[in-house]
Amino acid sequence: MDSGSSCNCCSAKLVKKIDFPTKPHLKPYNLQWINNDGGIVVNEQVSTPISIGKYFEYVLFDIVPMETGYIILGQP
Repeated sequence: MDSGSSCNCCSAKLVKKIDFPTKPHLKPYNLQWINNDGGIVVNEQVSTPISIGKYFEYVLFDIVPMETGYIILGQP
């Protein structure tokens, strides 16, 4: 990890396949590291339920075109 930059991202393909309802991003931004073409504009979000054992939470994700991903709990 670099200087602590991070974002919660969700695959656009997953959002479409599961038909999650999306909402406009309150502060759209340009994500540079996602591809070699100068980045993309992130302008949509999805709220996704996540549970681990008895713990349950809704997490807000930015929607980006990606093929793989990881769930990292905590901060570096």
